Amino acid sequence: MSVDYKSEGRDVEPRLLRALALGGKRSVEIQLLIDSQIGEKADYQSLSLVLADISVPEDRARATFEKLREHQTRLREALGRSVGIKAAAMDYLENIELALGLRDDESALTYAQLAQMAFQDQLSGLANFRYFTQRFHEEIKRADRYKHLLSLLMVDLDAFKKFNDTHGHQAGNKALEHVASILKSGVRETDLVARYGGEEFVVILPQTPKHDARKLGEELRKKIEATPVDIPDTGPVRITASLGLSTFPRDAADAETLLSGADQALYDAKNTGRNRLSVFAPPTVARFSYAPDRGDAAETISVVADFNGWQPDVDMLQEQSSGGFMLSMNLAPGRYAYKFVINGEFYVTDPLCRRFAHDGYGGRNSILIVH
Repeated sequence: MSVDYKSEGRDVEPRLLRALALGGKRSVEIQLLIDSQIGEKADYQSLSLVLADISVPEDRARATFEKLREHQTRLREALGRSVGIKAAAMDYLENIELALGLRDDESALTYAQLAQMAFQDQLSGLANFRYFTQRFHEEIKRADRYKHLLSLLMVDLDAFKKFNDTHGHQAGNKALEHVASILKSGVRETDLVARYGGEEFVVILPQTPKHDARKLGEELRKKIEATPVDIPDTGPVRITASLGLSTFPRDAADAETLLSGADQALYDAKNTGRNRLSVFAPPTVARFSYAPDRGDAAETISVVADFNGWQPDVDMLQEQSSGGFMLSMNLAPGRYAYKFVINGEFYVTDPLCRRFAHDGYGGRNSILIVH
């Protein structure tokens, strides 16, 4: 049967086909999600955002996915064997581009360009989910080996579907590019900003304590809120984002738990008003206490440790009516080295602790085991 690719090409979205063929999603995952869309209840607009990270109008997205499935069936019947959905998308895209004159031999992608597309989000220019996953596990291993901290921020645009419905899908894509630019310009070169999927982004912050990551997250949130998206024929439109934060190893001992913690914190931010940053707190609690020899010997006591970057002005013990100082804090199960700092100047081990280790500077650290 002859196929009028030129006619079909006017209805489908080549960018969506290209993202399906060259993006990081696995063929079996794409197939399952496409096959799950049935009848009038199908939501192809959301599916394009999930699978291709671009916003496409419902009618155009529906036409693309339905025509792609038809093309996959044609290939299967012609070849007499199964054909993966990514292979079908690539073949269909090439036929559409050829019929519409969208490509010629000079514009064909090189191997290097194809390799880059495999790890880069095509809309925002950021790292994609595939590259984030690979880099994230590498950074966790590095942080664990060298006893560094690593913080993770998850960023999600608020009410993005409503934004799309109100201002159109091109405006939605522009909003995603806009936020990507804000995030990219607001971090260090050693940090990684990636498109996690849909309207969600993720930021890896190596060697960053939780309190510093929280400050950065607030700065990014405020910048997004204060910088409207310039929509053609509409003008500036305000958008906001919610953020979730977790830190290794303070909140989690492995990559999966750290990601889950940031995701849970993001969920909390969404459900407590949006346009805010929430910080994950593990359920296990550690308690620190210090009793000065004399009632007036200590005005301030803080704990410095490998879970806060050894910074003396972060985790302060609270003075009690008895004259002692106490602090309860959420810490993930693990082994931590720490000291107390008296009046911001004198570093001492915990007199109540019986576990010690050399600090590498001729002294000792107290050792805390959290179960």
